[in-house]
Amino acid sequence: MKTENELILLAEQHPDDKVANKAMKELRTKFNTMITLIILTVLTGIGIYLITKCWDYEILGAIMTSIFGLWLLIHTICILTVSYEYEIFVVKRDAFEKTLNDSRKKGNDFETAAIVKEVAEWNVKLAEYKYDNTTLYFDQFIDDRIDTLEPIE
Repeated sequence: MKTENELILLAEQHPDDKVANKAMKELRTKFNTMITLIILTVLTGIGIYLITKCWDYEILGAIMTSIFGLWLLIHTICILTVSYEYEIFVVKRDAFEKTLNDSRKKGNDFETAAIVKEVAEWNVKLAEYKYDNTTLYFDQFIDDRIDTLEPIE
């Protein structure tokens, strides 16, 4: 993973280029992730403050701390597993391609039909991931390398 300064330099060196677009998208994803984590941390902190300092709003503080603290925990776990999920996705792709090619060589139509169904499901999942990677919030949970993958034919 490149640092922010390397990504900015890369984008400046290659204007109107795919490399620059990828670098800027990666920067935007990092920025969105950072902002989301900061907002959730601040809201959790406000909830803790309300519990400890403001007796009139103790219940509100407990609710805020519970909701935003849990959301912060889930968000952090999801961010940490992004690269792992991508690697598993790529391994499945390689396995599908190998199995499909072997089945085509053998000429077994029933096996090929079953594999083609699974390949179609994988291609649909790839399309979903690529779309989610373009949205403002969900792109934090999808590895940007997903854009380099092509559907299996």
